[in-house]
Amino acid sequence: MAVVSDRIAERAGEDFGRSAPRVVSALERLTVNPGVDPERLQAAALLAARGDLTLFEDALEHARVDWRDLVDRAGLAGADWRDRLDDALGLT
Repeated sequence: MAVVSDRIAERAGEDFGRSAPRVVSALERLTVNPGVDPERLQAAALLAARGDLTLFEDALEHARVDWRDLVDRAGLAGADWRDRLDDALGLT
């Protein structure tokens, strides 16, 4: 389990409004493989969901089955994923 960063929590609030606490809780419970940046995976779920709870649940399922597919779907699979993350969420 990984606590979400401030910028992940902020994006969840922007995208999901009153459902944001539920979204953040689900992201914090997401199992992250060793060697995978938790914020990258959490952000991938948020970006893939585009503010839709059904798409968010689908993104979480992808994270559990094949996290690489999820980060690819969210545009965070390339070597420049940190820059893309900063562009999407703002600088840390």
